[in-house]
Amino acid sequence: MNNGPDHKDSRVEGGNPCLEQSLESYELCCLVETFPHNHESLEDYLITLKYAYLYAKTVTLGETHWPETNRVMLRNRRIGCSMSGIVQFVAERGIHELRRWCEDGYKNLEYYDAVYSDWLAIPKSIKKTSIKPSGTVSLLAGATPGVHFPENVFYIRRIRLSKTSDLLPPLKDAGYKIEPCFGSETNTVVVEIPVKIGDNIRPVHEVSIWEQAAMAAFMQRYWADNQVSCTISFRKEEANQIKHLLNYYQYQLKGISFLPILEEGTSYRQMPYESITEKKYEELVSKLDPVKFKAIKNEAAEVERFCTSDVCELKAVKSSK
Repeated sequence: MNNGPDHKDSRVEGGNPCLEQSLESYELCCLVETFPHNHESLEDYLITLKYAYLYAKTVTLGETHWPETNRVMLRNRRIGCSMSGIVQFVAERGIHELRRWCEDGYKNLEYYDAVYSDWLAIPKSIKKTSIKPSGTVSLLAGATPGVHFPENVFYIRRIRLSKTSDLLPPLKDAGYKIEPCFGSETNTVVVEIPVKIGDNIRPVHEVSIWEQAAMAAFMQRYWADNQVSCTISFRKEEANQIKHLLNYYQYQLKGISFLPILEEGTSYRQMPYESITEKKYEELVSKLDPVKFKAIKNEAAEVERFCTSDVCELKAVKSSK
């Protein structure tokens, strides 16, 4: 929203379920995630953006089984290079530096899109950037999810795994708490992982709904030409401000959702995130050993080829003379 209307996306009819990518009818998402906070310099981050772009653009070279989808995908070449760890970046380097990285990063994506689209002899991507809600992917990179503030500085993250998962023995040996999943006890377990999000980062219950909306609007203005996926967490006393916030930001956001913050002491079984104290975090971490994943078997994935229906088969063909 930084350059004014261009109407190049006039066929859009909505967005994907998490709303980080605007889509035409029959169109698919094509997303890739980057983590600017994990880079020491803008120059280093721009290298990552180049390869993130190349990955997403390469995906658009493929075709699906649906002609209607292929027509849209091959014409638009829409991709969504996303950022996560945004509040970590701002806490350490400031909002002005984030704006510089966004603007320079977007200019580089435009440059690479012009170069590689010409080289591949395909259309330039109609849109190139998004902000994903993220979650599991950002956790793997030690980043806060998308544009969101963390649940707390210290919290327990619970993940669900199959009871037959090869990950379970190493996690159990390392001392992680594993228990049957409530409601799916026969085939699923829950693993508890203590997390420290970092220094100088405010948890979401200390951030007003207005600041959360401002952060989403900032990224919509300076980064996402598709959309910013953002769920604003609100306290009970802020509920009467939501209609005013929506009115104020209606020209700065393409979509937004809201989620109430549970009152202290209110919870349900095996919540994905559970806030804890620093003392509790240190207590849990002291009982853990490094996870040894070397014991996990590496099995080659089966490549699907020659698909004529929803079933694919590989058949050996013996040549004859």
